[in-house]
Amino acid sequence: MSAVTASLCSALVFVVFVSADQKNITAVPGQDVTLPCRALNKIIVLKWSRADLGDEYVLLYRNGRFDPDEQHPSFMNRVDLQDRQMKDGDVSLILKDVTINDAGTYRCRAVMQEIFSWWLIRTIYLHVVAPEQKNITAQSGQDVTLPCRAPNNIRVARWSRADLEYKNVLLYGDNQFFPANQHPSFKNRVDLQERQKKDGDVSLILKDVTINDTGTYECRVYMEQILSWKIISIISLSVVDPPGE
Repeated sequence: MSAVTASLCSALVFVVFVSADQKNITAVPGQDVTLPCRALNKIIVLKWSRADLGDEYVLLYRNGRFDPDEQHPSFMNRVDLQDRQMKDGDVSLILKDVTINDAGTYRCRAVMQEIFSWWLIRTIYLHVVAPEQKNITAQSGQDVTLPCRAPNNIRVARWSRADLEYKNVLLYGDNQFFPANQHPSFKNRVDLQERQKKDGDVSLILKDVTINDTGTYECRVYMEQILSWKIISIISLSVVDPPGE
């Protein structure tokens, strides 16, 4: 074997090794999720597929446009590229409004200028799980804790209530609270059980509850791993008058 051939074989072995990248991602229904993928060389055609879909694909992109001819119907108008210019080889897939049916093994393949054949760049295992749901009953005047525990690497924690639209119950990030968009009824009445978010604890303390605090509360976190919001728990709080009142 010549030195050139040996060098080429070594390079190919290295490329195969780095392209066998695998990743696990967990999402919840309704979330937008990014499946990361980055190629090393100039890409001619990009294809995202899922193992159980047969010949139909999740996304096919070539000549600067999407090809919908054999796209699986469930992904129509729900997928996009994070960067359509594929700058620095970024061919990450954005999957919008995920459902339980989106769980599966996704593969990122490309035809690159130097290879002229399909090349597997990354395999991603997407798990879609329903958020934890809990019912809590409290009496007027009590302090109540709404539990929520997320994985680590939390950038921002947000508590909201379904009937408050865009107003927050609490927003916390960079070791500080952000009161600008907080609903006035929660001012000086809410806190985190663990401001350091130790072990992913972002449970909410709601002080001196009233009947008006009854509602459905959602705990969301913005995580470094997936760079998107994730619903961790949904809690239905019922506030009742103490016995005898």
